Amino acid sequence: MRDADFIPLVYSITSRFYKSNFYTLFDVRSPKGQIPTVFSVRDQNAHKALKRPVASAYSMSTLVELEPMTDDCILILQKKIDGLLGQDIDLGEWLQWYAFDVITSITFSNRLGFMEQEKDVSGIINAIEGRLAYNSVIGETPELHNFLLGNSAISALANMIPSLARLNSARYIVVFAAKQLERYKTKDKSIDQLRDMLSRFRRSRDGEEIMSDKDLLSHASSNIFAGSDTTAISLRSMFYYLCKTPRCYKKVVEEIDDMDRKGLLSDPISFAEANRMAYLQACMKEAMRMHPAVGQLLERVVPDGGATISGVWLPEGTIVGVNPWVPGRDKSTYGEDADEYRPERWLEADDQKLKLMERNFLAVSYFLARYP
Repeated sequence: MRDADFIPLVYSITSRFYKSNFYTLFDVRSPKGQIPTVFSVRDQNAHKALKRPVASAYSMSTLVELEPMTDDCILILQKKIDGLLGQDIDLGEWLQWYAFDVITSITFSNRLGFMEQEKDVSGIINAIEGRLAYNSVIGETPELHNFLLGNSAISALANMIPSLARLNSARYIVVFAAKQLERYKTKDKSIDQLRDMLSRFRRSRDGEEIMSDKDLLSHASSNIFAGSDTTAISLRSMFYYLCKTPRCYKKVVEEIDDMDRKGLLSDPISFAEANRMAYLQACMKEAMRMHPAVGQLLERVVPDGGATISGVWLPEGTIVGVNPWVPGRDKSTYGEDADEYRPERWLEADDQKLKLMERNFLAVSYFLARYP
């Protein structure tokens, strides 16, 4: 779909356009069978039941409370980058390591040390990239999965060939998450000063279990599989466009320096302080508009009775969707210069225009908050 007017119709929480079978490839593969995640579950009632016990752990107030864990990772990154002064580095790789250390810290209270070791610990990043490559292609025709890596015999053969084994890493990712959970269960929680995300999941209510071990594994795997990659992509896009646009880079530095001179910044800069930097926030949004972390259709299925979209009647069962890159470059929304990186557009827009721009802004975190 190209018409952004249909984004609320297709993706709102009350929409009857349910997820397609594309998402089945993102189910967690465990010895007990396939386990749906909050991202992959197709049934609306099942989605609500799966999300309800963990919703508070993903709230902004909770994430702010976990900020000290992120601060630790920032300080490590700063120290490492300072030590490499004058050398050529792959900043994208460092940002990926940083993102993974943050995700494992806030989820398991266990930073795995990607930045400290300067490597892909346990090969998990390579495993995630391989599986995403497979899912993005085969997910367009999910029926093929049962004849490919979804078939146990084919899967076993694929593991003997390194290039195919990298694509067949779904179980490896789950095993990795399960190991972190096992380590977490045996850890002495009394020494932790902060409650991580797992400690905030509501596993029982009035003595009754509302989250099984299977569900816990589902949520932990989702954090690892989706959280680190999308975070790293967004960070890379922000740095890329600032480096590519010296004018904007200069204005961001001036904004930071101005607040620092006024004594309004701590070290490291806090989330609340960064939120008060209007131009920095505009630069971040503009980068994610230009380069959304997801570059495929967010597929949905036309409900019973069919639907008319953009003047075209579509029968029930038709797969529709929006690629976040399309509304992000919509000139009727962002102006004739929509293909250019210009953060000022977020500061110049009036309330009505800004509301329209926000609707078209399908960066991962914003999308999931509005259209779960």
